Amino acid sequence: MSLSVRTLTGRTFQALGTRNYRLFFAGQAVSVTGTWLQSTAQAWLILQLTHSPLMLGLLVTIQFLPVSVAGLAGGVIADRLPRRRLLIGTQSAFALAAAILAGLTWAGVTQPAEVFLIVFVFGAINVVDGPARQAFVTELVGPAQLPNAVALNSLVFNGARVVGPAMAGILIALVGVPICFGLNAVSYLAVIAGLWLVRPAELHRTRRPSDRAQGALRELREGLAFVWHTPEIGLAIGLMGVVSTLALNFTIFLPTLARSTLHAGAGGFGLLSAALGLGALAAALGVAYLGRASWPWLLGGCAVLGGFLVAAGQVHSLALAMLLLMGAGAGMITYTSMTNSLIQLRTPGHLRGRVMSIYLWIFLGTAPLGGLGVGAVEQVGGASAGMALGGLAALLAAALGAIVLWRWASVGYERSRGGLPIA
Repeated sequence: MSLSVRTLTGRTFQALGTRNYRLFFAGQAVSVTGTWLQSTAQAWLILQLTHSPLMLGLLVTIQFLPVSVAGLAGGVIADRLPRRRLLIGTQSAFALAAAILAGLTWAGVTQPAEVFLIVFVFGAINVVDGPARQAFVTELVGPAQLPNAVALNSLVFNGARVVGPAMAGILIALVGVPICFGLNAVSYLAVIAGLWLVRPAELHRTRRPSDRAQGALRELREGLAFVWHTPEIGLAIGLMGVVSTLALNFTIFLPTLARSTLHAGAGGFGLLSAALGLGALAAALGVAYLGRASWPWLLGGCAVLGGFLVAAGQVHSLALAMLLLMGAGAGMITYTSMTNSLIQLRTPGHLRGRVMSIYLWIFLGTAPLGGLGVGAVEQVGGASAGMALGGLAALLAAALGAIVLWRWASVGYERSRGGLPIA
């Protein structure tokens, strides 16, 4: 039995055997928890100040607007500059912005405009931080351990999704919103320290493109051309565009569900967020153990996300909603982890920053449109209408993906074009 447990844990956590990744993983575990503290608190603060789901949608729109406008440029920067140093700079900027928001809130002068401005700054920093952080994972572990490392990153993210919102709900109820912003500012020190301790000589570096300024547009076109001429990546990114626009708006779904449908208050909001994260955490462990990426798992996760999301929006019991959101969380992390791994494994190292910026441009950049749209739907029909719309979109994306894969299989696409496994 002990051998089986040792084998199980060794396979699930194999990327942690790499010192550089272990340092990054530990720093992320602290920092992402702080991020969820702030995300939960700022959504609750906006709802308290405005009493409007539409304003929650506007919050999401403002947060991801910079990625929508300039996201592709971030990938060029991530491929030009040393990613470790770049990330130290972006994480430091995040810490400063969080500290400013904490100070304003403690002073009691925070209005929606101030929250929107700070959230916009976070979005602007993420234009560069997002693709650099995604591409840096491969430098830490190399291609062989990439699926496991991506799944472990999801494990950190969703472990924080369990702990962060639950902590935020308790802290908001007992102390108030400002402490959540302050703790987030401090949490960035952990990831900055981890990055400083990473040994550059042990990184799996890839060839850098020319650093000539006049080459930036050419490099961007090179990344776009690669995505256009690689159908597997184009399909994965296209499906993500549909799902992220309508189905991944949990920062809008959950506050409205807790406040207006379930009448559960800040504590209920924290519990719903924690339930979503708990399901995602369990799925992340499974994906990490699986250690590979495939289309059936990707599409299956998308369908599970959609089905459970529709169901969770139609119930009026906190306990039942939590149970259904656990299922939605499991589907969500299976889908997003598989998509991330498939794209990175199919992309050459020197293009990874640019391709991941295109992926994040779709993943995050569609949020402004989706946030306003879902917020408007919930303004009229409540959380049940918004969550039904999102869930049906995910189910449609899964069905569309399955049809395309079936057509590829019928003409022998995988064998003739060297595509990703479709079974």
